Amino acid sequence: MQLFELVSPRLFRPLAGPNRAFYAELLLLLWEECRHTADYSISRAEAVSRAEDYFAALAKPLALDADGAGDEDEQPTRDPHTLAVGFLLRLRRTGWLEEQPGSYETEPTLAFMPEVTPLLDALEEILNPRVVTYTGKLYKAWQLLGSIGQEKSPYENVLREVAADLETLNKSLRALNASIGHYIDRLTHNRTPQEVLELFDQYEEKVVAAAYHRFKTSDNLFNYRAYLEEELDDCEQNQLPRLALDYARVERCAPGEAAPRVRALIQQQRDALEEMSTLMKEIDASHIRYRKRAVQRAQFLLLSDRSAQGSVTALLRRYAEDIRSPEQLFEPDDGPVAARLHLYPAAVFGTKPLYPPAAPRTEAPLAPVRTEPLDPERLRQEQQLLLDYARLAVTEENVALLARQALAARGQVNASTLVEEYPNDFTGIIGLHTYSQSPHREYDITLTGNWVERGGFRFQDFVLTRRKEVNTDGNH
Repeated sequence: MQLFELVSPRLFRPLAGPNRAFYAELLLLLWEECRHTADYSISRAEAVSRAEDYFAALAKPLALDADGAGDEDEQPTRDPHTLAVGFLLRLRRTGWLEEQPGSYETEPTLAFMPEVTPLLDALEEILNPRVVTYTGKLYKAWQLLGSIGQEKSPYENVLREVAADLETLNKSLRALNASIGHYIDRLTHNRTPQEVLELFDQYEEKVVAAAYHRFKTSDNLFNYRAYLEEELDDCEQNQLPRLALDYARVERCAPGEAAPRVRALIQQQRDALEEMSTLMKEIDASHIRYRKRAVQRAQFLLLSDRSAQGSVTALLRRYAEDIRSPEQLFEPDDGPVAARLHLYPAAVFGTKPLYPPAAPRTEAPLAPVRTEPLDPERLRQEQQLLLDYARLAVTEENVALLARQALAARGQVNASTLVEEYPNDFTGIIGLHTYSQSPHREYDITLTGNWVERGGFRFQDFVLTRRKEVNTDGNH
């Protein structure tokens, strides 16, 4: 099915004519009023009133566009009512709006066509892009895959959900990577140095810090990738029959076709993790490149104030960069401004600015760097240390995992007992107290008032218990 079999062939005419900017603003103004109604409608009188207010505030003479329906271009007018009725009529004729007749008790309404609502959302997204925080998606995928063995519908509730989350995450990362350069260019184009630096701070705060910082720290792919790949291997090796059976039920296909499709979906998620790693490297490189570009533009604006003195200073700096030896100071000037401006570099820089240093460098080549062969065992140990560091990091997710392990087969346990059971995870046990006020925790702690000493550390003992469920009315 083609696009213009679903929408009017004249749909984009208002957004391509001389009044396109005003049509776009009016559409978004009306969409803001209609997007939350049951049928995307607004009363005709209210729509005319909103359009009149818009054109009255615009206070600019406009000529109505001819839309091929027998109308002719009219003379420019400032009358808000004439403009409001004319613009709304053309939006109806081109397929953006439709008029719904009223009844005895209701007045006529104007409603957006359902087919154009995604276009309106896209226009709104261009003007006000949402900041994606990427928070918790990898943690959610890890939790879902870890519990797939107990899930009654493993494909519908786990595998398909994880695939959608990874695809959404990669889509957001691709959008971030593609928009960094355009964002920095918009921030720095035709701005003063102070504005460049202030807007760059906003970019760091709203995009880098809010959206990407946590994804590079506690939600880092490095913390979850090995576990996710192990669980995907388990899905293919041990859970495939259950996944295929559930896939055939949900997608309504033959059982013999389900297993290959499930394998393809599992491989697609492996590819998504690999793509995620590549995107993160690209984003890091883009951040560095465009940070440098923004600072260079601000520096250029600071050094060149666009006055005659600033222009001469920039020219002299260019000449200084081109001069590499004292002899060049006395050579004829054949630069781009030689025909209009006679410069004598020796008079500006002096006769001894580029004399060689007192201790010149020798021409002997540098000795090659000696490298020892890589020890595979040493490499394995270093990789294991990095994995242990990520596993033992005092993050909210790791602390929650420790609490679930400690309370798996009992109702409560003392911290002093946990130190003896988990001698290599002392920081995680202390982290239980650190995150004891987190709203997302699954446990509670109660201080006993007793001070104990374990492993050379003295701390106040506490009791770890499962957190009681809280109903919506506040009762336990």
